[in-house]
Amino acid sequence: MFLHEMIKGADPSHLAFEGEAQVTYGELAEAVRLYRNELHQMGIRKGDRVALYSANRAEFVYAYLSTVSLGAIIIPVNNSLVDREVDYILKDAGAVLLITDTALDVSCPSIDIHDLDYRAQEGKADEAPAFPEDLTEDDVCALVYTSGTTGSPKGAMLTHRNLVGNVEQFISRIVFKPEDKVLCVLPMFHCYGLTTVVNAGLYAHSTIVILRSKSPTEIINTIVEHSVTIAIMVPPMYNLLARRGEPSVMKTVHTFISGGASIPQPVSQAFYFRFHHPVQEGYGLTEASPVVCVLPSAKPKYLTSGPVLPGVEAYIKTESGGPYVAGTVGELIVRGSNVMKGYWNKPEETKKVLSEDGWLRTGDLAYMDDDKYIYIVDRIKDLIIVNGENIYPGEVEDCIYEVEGIAECAVVGHPDPLRGQAVWAYIVMKDGYEFDENKIRKYMAKNIASYKIPRRFIPMDALPKNATGKILKRALRDN
Repeated sequence: MFLHEMIKGADPSHLAFEGEAQVTYGELAEAVRLYRNELHQMGIRKGDRVALYSANRAEFVYAYLSTVSLGAIIIPVNNSLVDREVDYILKDAGAVLLITDTALDVSCPSIDIHDLDYRAQEGKADEAPAFPEDLTEDDVCALVYTSGTTGSPKGAMLTHRNLVGNVEQFISRIVFKPEDKVLCVLPMFHCYGLTTVVNAGLYAHSTIVILRSKSPTEIINTIVEHSVTIAIMVPPMYNLLARRGEPSVMKTVHTFISGGASIPQPVSQAFYFRFHHPVQEGYGLTEASPVVCVLPSAKPKYLTSGPVLPGVEAYIKTESGGPYVAGTVGELIVRGSNVMKGYWNKPEETKKVLSEDGWLRTGDLAYMDDDKYIYIVDRIKDLIIVNGENIYPGEVEDCIYEVEGIAECAVVGHPDPLRGQAVWAYIVMKDGYEFDENKIRKYMAKNIASYKIPRRFIPMDALPKNATGKILKRALRDN
């Protein structure tokens, strides 16, 4: 199946989108037809790269599906990036057009998404030709750029098989039905939201409830107003809801999924105690389209992302290289139909992470238990080494979260001339609580090894986050 074919067979009268506007699947299919006609008249052809910079809206999906239906390649761009950062991606990808909801000073020709919508809906363009017959499911249909935590952003080349296959893998574990209403608060440009919300929702012919605000009040109001049944979010959102949400407002939701970063156990527990519903944690990365594993509802555990999805393989690469012993930490290596073809125009970078037989180095430290459940420990680059001792920030953060009054925390390593690195903790307090370093230190002294206790605790009004709500540790390390 090709990506744009996901909406085929849907009941044309069934709602595809709710939120700021109601759109049926019939209206969605017609909008995609009109958009592809307009884009073809503008000169978009097979293999052309078209960038898309927009907040969550139905028009994002129209542009997305119509572009790939022409055999062109879509580039969803983080809409929190500034002009210079966007221009780097456009130049790197060789984009011929930018569809945007914000005026940007870039070198690529651009069109406002509202203008594109108006021109498309006028319907004056000639009918575009059918999808190119010589394209296959193994051809690239999307360039999704990594966040650039190390070096410049790299465009992961994702094929129709990668993206459609990953949806099929995902919904084999997390069941979506046409009657489901899926909350779309994750940004559509991000691979996590694009696959688990947009693509999965469209593939299952569910209704996607579009929301742009990330405020807890708006999330709660939207869940109540639209009777949301599937909520897919990031850990900070669950943290806020666990502190502010009323149990009754979540009664329609049967599935809560968390991804983007490991959810701290205290947050997961607090959410369960308040709403009497587990959060099913998942794990993935852009290079894997992105979902690798999700915790099954039938056998939940804390701190784990569960076993790999059907069709995905994984192993832990340890220093010993011998038979794997459950609980041993090493780098997580994965393979499957969801793994990218490589990085756009970066063969050397591709070789560093992707073997000839398809194994992808994730760059994440993890271990497996006897049930083959995967536990993500930390990014390899986030590992802190003090006097030769490995310290996993996630373990330290979990301990800090147990201290009463802690709203958010992030632990990073900073250079230290004597010890190699020093552990620093950045702390945000809940409303009504004052920062008390001595209290935190005393609690940690009883609950974690002394060498893991941060040398410095820095109070913060807020932690830096990216567009999905994930804490930006690199920004803290660069302070």
